[in-house]
Amino acid sequence: MTILDLVRPQSLTTPRYVPLGLLLLAVAVVMAILGAFGSYVVMGLPLRLIHFTTTSLALGAVSFALTVSLRRYVFAGDLPFWTTILIALATAPLGGLLIQQSLRLWAPVALRHVSLGELTAQVLLINLFIGAVTWVLLRQHAQPAEFTSEDMPPAQADDLSREFRSKLPIALRQAPVVALSAEDHYVRVRTDRGQALILMNLSEAVAALGPDAGVRIHRSHWLSRALAVEAATKRTRHIVRIGDDTALPVSRAGRKLLNELGEPSA
Repeated sequence: MTILDLVRPQSLTTPRYVPLGLLLLAVAVVMAILGAFGSYVVMGLPLRLIHFTTTSLALGAVSFALTVSLRRYVFAGDLPFWTTILIALATAPLGGLLIQQSLRLWAPVALRHVSLGELTAQVLLINLFIGAVTWVLLRQHAQPAEFTSEDMPPAQADDLSREFRSKLPIALRQAPVVALSAEDHYVRVRTDRGQALILMNLSEAVAALGPDAGVRIHRSHWLSRALAVEAATKRTRHIVRIGDDTALPVSRAGRKLLNELGEPSA
């Protein structure tokens, strides 16, 4: 598996991630102008711009791939803050090595005054700052306003349902949908015949299936009624497993809905 497998091209250009790339560039340019870490002594401004920009983007790409991978394959949604610290710690040694090699290329005299350990510590501090800002930016990316098919006239609901099915591969258009997951401006549609990624927001996809088709267990995930009832009977609290390789998180509101499904009818 490569980084390209983990980070799809469309993810790199969505409004969600563009500010993160700009943040990296801004930090690199500021450090170059200020001559951070004593670099003003051994490098002119043009070299400092090259040094800080290349090392920041290279390390940022690694951190970005780790962040997206954890969001998609481990947590299936928002990351807890502690993962930011973990990523910062994990990438700091690589960052220190990148900066050391960059200095060896552009200003080898600087290596007389700074060790790999000191460079790693400096990178760790920067990683923690950028990681914290990144975490806040990702958390602030709210889902579009909620609506359901009950809010629409029947004709509009039917149109939305046809639009949803038409976006699926032909082999999946008639397949029962078992789960939906938001991925940036896309929705991952899981059916009993396979899955596909379609360009649609999660609220529209949920509305297209109808209010009785399932339960919104998380702001980024929806579960079919059959699986939701099964999860409710198992008293699922934090995650719902679909097959052997997919685990969807359950929010507090989602747990309340599952509990209501599990309550015996009067």
